[in-house]
Amino acid sequence: MQKLPPLRSLQAFRYAARELSFKASAEALNISQAAVSTHIRGLEDFLGLKLFVRLTREVKLTYEGMKLSGYVETGFQELERGIALFAPDSDPGRLTVATMPSFASRWLVPRIDSFQKAHPEIKLSLQPNLQLVNFQGDGVDLAIRFGTGNYPGLESRQLLEEKLLPVCHSRVIGDNPVTPEILAGFPWLVDESIDLKSSWMEFQEKLGIEIPDSSITLRVTEGATLVEAVLAGRGIALMRYSLVAGLLESDLLQCPIDISVPSEYQYYLVAPEAKFRTSKVRAFVSWITGVVRAK
Repeated sequence: MQKLPPLRSLQAFRYAARELSFKASAEALNISQAAVSTHIRGLEDFLGLKLFVRLTREVKLTYEGMKLSGYVETGFQELERGIALFAPDSDPGRLTVATMPSFASRWLVPRIDSFQKAHPEIKLSLQPNLQLVNFQGDGVDLAIRFGTGNYPGLESRQLLEEKLLPVCHSRVIGDNPVTPEILAGFPWLVDESIDLKSSWMEFQEKLGIEIPDSSITLRVTEGATLVEAVLAGRGIALMRYSLVAGLLESDLLQCPIDISVPSEYQYYLVAPEAKFRTSKVRAFVSWITGVVRAK
């Protein structure tokens, strides 16, 4: 096994290399500049090479120093991320939940008041974002993801079984009976997200007729945008039920034909296993699964 230099000398080198300053390294570690210089000289002696060129008013990294700084920085970042996953919760009164903007605005936000009333001691922070969080120093406690449930290194628990169905504003089709042939001639709004491609084909097979490209008047790649377009009466769209359930119940939207298809992707609660053990995440998981079961 490769013998490693003292951790303190690597820390001193890390900050000195980052800022090209022994003074900055001393401030970061709360030690004297002389101590930083001693640690770095010890590291250079251990390696048998120079890491810095020491000038009158500044220091510069040697070629070897530049190469080593990348490895040292990466090593410390990975160590810090790993410790963060298992360390005691540094802010037990704040819960940060990341999810897609469409799910946040159309499903979570209309229901979140009951969680806040039940747990006033928890300050909830929502992070609507299409980018996947990695739980490595980003402050996120729990994510609600729409996918297959396979997230290496993370625990996932299925939250919702999603389905897709056609929806539109009532003024799009009026009060006349709708057949598949008639439906295919109306303007259609299509979500081209990767999870909906196979469902769109399956829906047309169930409908028994192909919807021509000439009927597609708008293509989007995000559910919240599609909801707004449907509410504006732009046409009919095949949509995730979770995003339009409340709008259907309040008659703001309607389903013009009784056909639905299962979604290829589902909603999952996702986090490192240690996060699921914290009291604030357990409280949120208990609340949201209860809401889902009640529907």
